[in-house]
Amino acid sequence: MTARSSRADPAVPRVGLVVNPIAGIGGRVGLKGSDGAATVRAALERGASPVAGARATAAVERLLVRWGPRAAPPTILTGPLDMGEEAARAAGAVPAVVGSIVRGATTARDTQRVVAALVEAGIDLLLVAGGDGTARDVCAVPGITAVPVLGIPAGVKLQSAVFATSPATAGELAADFLAFPADRRRTGLRDVLDLDEDAYRRGVVAPRLWGELNVPVERRRIQARKAPSPVGDAVRAAGIARAVADAAPPGSRLILGPGSTLRAVAEHLGVPKTLVGVDVVAMAGDGTATLVAADAGEADLLPIAAAGSCAVVVTPIGGQGFIFGRGNQPISPAVIRAVLGRGGTAALVIVATPAKLAALGARPLLVDTGDAVLDGELAGHVQVITGHRERAVARVAAA
Repeated sequence: MTARSSRADPAVPRVGLVVNPIAGIGGRVGLKGSDGAATVRAALERGASPVAGARATAAVERLLVRWGPRAAPPTILTGPLDMGEEAARAAGAVPAVVGSIVRGATTARDTQRVVAALVEAGIDLLLVAGGDGTARDVCAVPGITAVPVLGIPAGVKLQSAVFATSPATAGELAADFLAFPADRRRTGLRDVLDLDEDAYRRGVVAPRLWGELNVPVERRRIQARKAPSPVGDAVRAAGIARAVADAAPPGSRLILGPGSTLRAVAEHLGVPKTLVGVDVVAMAGDGTATLVAADAGEADLLPIAAAGSCAVVVTPIGGQGFIFGRGNQPISPAVIRAVLGRGGTAALVIVATPAKLAALGARPLLVDTGDAVLDGELAGHVQVITGHRERAVARVAAA
């Protein structure tokens, strides 16, 4: 399927790794993506740090641990510098490097050139650390559907169905996939979706299908594509909004994550809501609410979370089940710990319509905060507000 050049040992699998160094850089600072040089500059000015390299390292580390001593470890071929080489070395691998780049000035074209070079070198699996935009770039490489591809989630939106649920599961799935003989590795075409980020920042969510990638067949460890909110959920959302408002103590502040359900909560409170952003409202003793922060980043949320009574209100992403780590990165591990430290688990409020929960089937709600310890602490069974005076019990698991 993949070998176009001679291989020293055909029995040793060859893994390609490419990292989009700027993927996800705008997440915690509230920029909802990283497309465009202006967005990257704005993220850095707000104090953002790159995240994709560390997530790629976590995936490669888990791949090597999962592989164990059963045979010679897979050969890692990577892009240069921060496009894969540094992440692979940090994971303990000794990679072969293909191509060349200018550090700090990589573009979509660099991603495509490196991917094409990796494919030409002969690989059994391509690991791509990035987001929907990165997956879109990979789709544009001629002949890419002949090569199995697995996304390491490092972006903000992640609506495509080509990403593992977390970096760790990407590494595990890669090792398990490569352990099979080449003729027994099962793959299937999965959709790559991407949004117009400028429209997304204005609250317009209109995903476009850009193509397909050939992904290892695995339901449990591959995230589903994002599903729209079911028609008819508006009435249920109004009941959820009433329940959240009734439960909020006077003087408390509510950190409202993105989504149409949370927008219904804000409308019930009489305050505006950023559809795809994180907003904060203050509850007065007479039940009225005041908008404290709109489209907030992590730096805005930390002092609010530390100042007094505060709750985080989130809703799962339709079809995927993520409550943290997809689209709401400003609610960072530090923010979550600050809120839980003052209010305990009661300060984490999860809301969802019954239809949204039913669409997940038996799958749990997922957390991928970037802090493995916190993800483990958040795991367990929780109550979900599904309407006015209605609750359901759901399981939360680390992705």
